[in-house]
Amino acid sequence: MQADSAAERAAAAENAAAARQAAAAHPMSANEAAGLPDLAQINRPGAVVSSRVELNTVREPSFHTRDRSGTEITEYRDKGKPTEIDVRSNFGTRYSMSNPVDNSPRVPNNGAPNGRVPSIHLSY
Repeated sequence: MQADSAAERAAAAENAAAARQAAAAHPMSANEAAGLPDLAQINRPGAVVSSRVELNTVREPSFHTRDRSGTEITEYRDKGKPTEIDVRSNFGTRYSMSNPVDNSPRVPNNGAPNGRVPSIHLSY
């Protein structure tokens, strides 16, 4: 039995030496020394965002034509937006044909409610 306990003591001493070497390689914070999780590792900075917004991009028309009379028609098809058509005539008039910003269906308005109630007279 004494041989077993001596072997156990030697193994425990080796484990303690390995723990000391690991502690020397990785300094423990005050929280880790107290047995709490390392907050510096848990609360590490977030990931770096790599998306960019390009504000001054040149708009390329998907269709462009100029008539002999001077009328110029330009069509723009931007991703995620409704199609826009610009018409410029030789007389200086300009038309812009595009869908409204809100394309959602709406309830038809059959007259605005005015808050008045009709009165009736019943005679007995």
